[in-house]
Amino acid sequence: MTLLEDIQNSAVDGSSDLGTLLRKCKLLAVRIGSQQLEDWLLWESNGYPDGIDVPEYRIWPLEVKGNFSGPFGSGIRNAPIPLALLPEKNRKHYERYECRQSIASIETILGKSDGVTMQVSTGDLALILGSKVYQHQNCMQAWAEFGTGNLVELLNTVRNKIMDFALAVWKEEPTAGEFKAGAGAALESAKVTQIFNTTVYGGSANLVGAATNSMVSFVINASDFASLESVLKENGVESEDLGQLKIALETDAQPAHEGGFGPKVSSWIAKMMQKAADGSWRIGVAAAEILLAQAISKYYGF
Repeated sequence: MTLLEDIQNSAVDGSSDLGTLLRKCKLLAVRIGSQQLEDWLLWESNGYPDGIDVPEYRIWPLEVKGNFSGPFGSGIRNAPIPLALLPEKNRKHYERYECRQSIASIETILGKSDGVTMQVSTGDLALILGSKVYQHQNCMQAWAEFGTGNLVELLNTVRNKIMDFALAVWKEEPTAGEFKAGAGAALESAKVTQIFNTTVYGGSANLVGAATNSMVSFVINASDFASLESVLKENGVESEDLGQLKIALETDAQPAHEGGFGPKVSSWIAKMMQKAADGSWRIGVAAAEILLAQAISKYYGF
């Protein structure tokens, strides 16, 4: 059994240990030379540190509730607090909660949980809200919560993405990651990057290979952001996204090989692939992955 087949079998088996599956994928990532896959596996295994954007499947809204006390012994318990009433600087955290825990931590939480909801600390939110929520009622305690189903779905999504990636690589080269005599040629780094961006970031494994051998014609000079910006703008990338890309390129180190983008650039690509997938960036997923991989590679001089 090849490493790819072993990963596929483990991914199919819902009862298999996800931590072990991640370690098998780490071995595959090293053998096929995918730094993007290594980084993703590291963050899923150890948790996402501050400064690293979490993928969309780790983001969901929270429901904020509180206990209130009023005059003459009146009060309201377990009452919903509309997000619109939260201070603007705090609201985004509850509208788009970012789950940064490691896979192992999430599995432990689910194993110990005996309810359908999980609570998230709100700090001094109760003090900030005071009497602004319900008339003549003062907020004594506030908390945020989400359903444990979000965590279950997160684990399921990671397993599915691993499965999609392993299958897509296997379709291109069944012996990828093997050291046996007579094993097939290694996949090109650009193809590995394309597969990763589609299956892990884009989530559309059925599109992998749809643009095989396709080329996008454009001119981008090495280290010339203006030429990169011009090409991406012509293809519908918005100014705000281009500004974020510029910061990412300036922050990340020069990659050692084609497709080996740093964490900031990889996170930016992930956002753009998500936009292509949900239609907010009007370009097909297959075309988006080719455009971004080739354009940024040219900027880096590959």
